Amino acid sequence: MRILVADDHPLYRDAISRLLLELDPDAEVASAETLEAVRSALASDPPADLLLIDLRMPGSEGFPSIAALHRDYPGVPIFVVSGSDSPLDPTRARSAGTLGFLSKAASPEKMRATLAALLDGSWEPPPVERESPVHLTPRQLDVLQAMAAGQPNKRIALNLGLVEGTVKLHVAAVLDALGAANRTQAVIRAQELGLI
Repeated sequence: MRILVADDHPLYRDAISRLLLELDPDAEVASAETLEAVRSALASDPPADLLLIDLRMPGSEGFPSIAALHRDYPGVPIFVVSGSDSPLDPTRARSAGTLGFLSKAASPEKMRATLAALLDGSWEPPPVERESPVHLTPRQLDVLQAMAAGQPNKRIALNLGLVEGTVKLHVAAVLDALGAANRTQAVIRAQELGLI
């Protein structure tokens, strides 16, 4: 089995690679630290049998970039392992076409059990506990997170690589979806719904 571990932290890549080889000594484990390196590795022949990828790494925009990888390399199963702790991440990961999501803060036992299940093909995503009545796109959720942090449109645009006019459209869509008259109401409503 060929596994690609994509993360920009060398210690983490090394630790996961060692654990994978401990679980399956016959595995071929490669690593990548940028999105460009991930794409290069996936374009090789044969491609990886499994991609373990972090949300945040050079060249990546998070879930939109992962969704693009899934679209461009549909035959490669993708699993997200990230330090992000948003309760929405598992759902967003599934929406991006991945097998699932695991937080880097998971216990060593859970990490080992999840990787073992991924390697032997027995892993199944946990059931969704509840469906939010509000549906936002991954980018709108990014904007909502930034709004909750008190960032103005100009800062959000800079951080997300968008033009300010696009951010204004996303903010308006978020307010409309949450039935809020202003940012403060939107953040409060989003917190009540467990969106942030």
